[in-house]
Amino acid sequence: MTERTNRNGALGPFPGGEGPINVYYDQPVAPRPPAEAKPRRRLRVTLIIIGVLVVLTAVTAAAGGLRAQPKGPVQSVAGRTVNQGLFDIQILDARSGRMKLSSFDPVANLLIVRMRVTDLGDKSYGVGSFVEGVTAEPKPGKYAEPDLMDTQGDINGQVTSEIHPRLPVVVQVVWKLGNATAPRTLTVALRLWEYGQSFTTDEFYWSVTKQSPIKAEVKVPVRLGATS
Repeated sequence: MTERTNRNGALGPFPGGEGPINVYYDQPVAPRPPAEAKPRRRLRVTLIIIGVLVVLTAVTAAAGGLRAQPKGPVQSVAGRTVNQGLFDIQILDARSGRMKLSSFDPVANLLIVRMRVTDLGDKSYGVGSFVEGVTAEPKPGKYAEPDLMDTQGDINGQVTSEIHPRLPVVVQVVWKLGNATAPRTLTVALRLWEYGQSFTTDEFYWSVTKQSPIKAEVKVPVRLGATS
């Protein structure tokens, strides 16, 4: 018997035979893509991502987003308000000479800096506590502490020893120079007041010490030869 392939892929006899014998061949399998196709595709994706990042970086830099952040204390001058953490401070002026703070004091060689201080917290602080965060910087990294006893506050001509929340106080910070000569320009260094939790209780509070970092350095001209 001679067989031939019908349309369905089956083998069958010529007309007059016993009927078709269904024998099917396997369907053809598509060839696999070349081995380098996937690596090339990954390379294209990687290049696209890098291109997008380059564009975003350029846009961000143009907008100022990648500018280097300033390091160290804020540099300022008299008349500008600087933030010390707990207080806003505006240094008004400085004077130096042989003078006395009150009619009962002996004449002494003094350096006096006036500053307007605003308590930003919700608690009052003594002028003595505030002065812990103030020092003079005659040379970079060298500090001279003010005289706590002679430093005082003033509210509308009235002497005060307290700084109350949101009520600006003019604080007169005093340095006794002895035989030293006052500089023509003084750098006032303001230490950072920090808010944190007590080691022994759950209380949170503001504090400053002589080891606290310097938050701002303010240049102020000194009026020499003052007598009051």
